[in-house]
Amino acid sequence: MLFFLSAASAVNRVTSLPLLNSAFNLVSSAYNYTKETHPYLSGVCSVAETVAAVAVGSVVGGAQPILNQLEPQIALVNEYACKGLDQLEENLPFLQQPADKVK
Repeated sequence: MLFFLSAASAVNRVTSLPLLNSAFNLVSSAYNYTKETHPYLSGVCSVAETVAAVAVGSVVGGAQPILNQLEPQIALVNEYACKGLDQLEENLPFLQQPADKVK
């Protein structure tokens, strides 16, 4: 379980970058609008969401013993990922802007 806490810091940093966060929100809004306005696609999307949720749940549950053994290596990868993010954020300041403000 500690894997998710350590790996989450790099993942959380990436998903909280304003550029990526706003781009995700735009795509999410378009997806939700499509589901709401096209009944046939809504059914297909709902089935796909259910299948994806079950698949992810199965993979995470089955992989937990392996993840526990790899915890030190995963923490090291997370540390390097965070250092890489530090450099990216320093060299690419537009990552701190929402998608609609990047030119």
